[in-house]
Amino acid sequence: MALLDVVLGYDCNLACTYCTITQEMRLRALPTERVAKEIDRAAQRGFREIAFTGGEPTIRPDLPALVKYAKKRGFVEVKVASNGLRYAHMPYLEMLANAGVNQFHMSMHAFDDDAYDATVQREGTAALRKQAIANLVARNLNPIADLILKEDTYRDVRAWVLGLAERGVRHFRLWLVSLTDGNAQNTQQLPRISHVSEAIKETLDVARTNRLDVRSLHIPRCFLAGYEDHVHHPGADLVTVVTPDDVFDLKNSRLSGGVKPLGCKGCKFFDVCPGLRADYIALHGDQEPRAVPLD
Repeated sequence: MALLDVVLGYDCNLACTYCTITQEMRLRALPTERVAKEIDRAAQRGFREIAFTGGEPTIRPDLPALVKYAKKRGFVEVKVASNGLRYAHMPYLEMLANAGVNQFHMSMHAFDDDAYDATVQREGTAALRKQAIANLVARNLNPIADLILKEDTYRDVRAWVLGLAERGVRHFRLWLVSLTDGNAQNTQQLPRISHVSEAIKETLDVARTNRLDVRSLHIPRCFLAGYEDHVHHPGADLVTVVTPDDVFDLKNSRLSGGVKPLGCKGCKFFDVCPGLRADYIALHGDQEPRAVPLD
């Protein structure tokens, strides 16, 4: 199903240490009328799935109205990708659900509470995170936990997934940190994929045992042999992204890969794999990929 991904604006109520958004970018946002026009345009093209992202979309007062408008225009799947802090307030969560949101993605940022507060640079927010998760689970909204894999988080990913599963979360997406824009200089955050993939495999074993939905979004399949069914590249399907600056298809974004080194030649997944991101190759080189032989 084709997805319209609407970046409402770049501003946020947190200041995560790995955020790619610069202070200048935080000043830019889409006007409500422009969002409505993009919804109309996508509906006419047959799109039936929409995501409201940011920045932090829940700080927009017009979010519930935009969700209702998308539903009116025929969108079936309505996603909000958020840090989730406003979900700690049940009336607000209920308002979004009643408006038509049926996919609640929540960025978890870090494993334990101290690391969370330090990462988002806002003291006391770990308690809000806990309440938000509890509210989502109590309301049977099936939250999807977005886990960012960085040098200081990937080793905890198995325990992270299990801990959240104990609190009722069943769906997880694993994202590799990006070194772009505001985070370009924090090279110490981006680990080698060959290291991360071993932690992911252990996590996927746990997922299979406990019937959890865990998907890896930025690790090529050649690093996850035997676990290919858990790999999903965000740009593999038709995703049109609307930002305050531009409109583009995600498959053409620098965040979706785009570089296939010599090690990819002859791989059975060559046509469906986006390869490596340019920021990754700039830091770690292009020698890690190994082509998976044709059957």
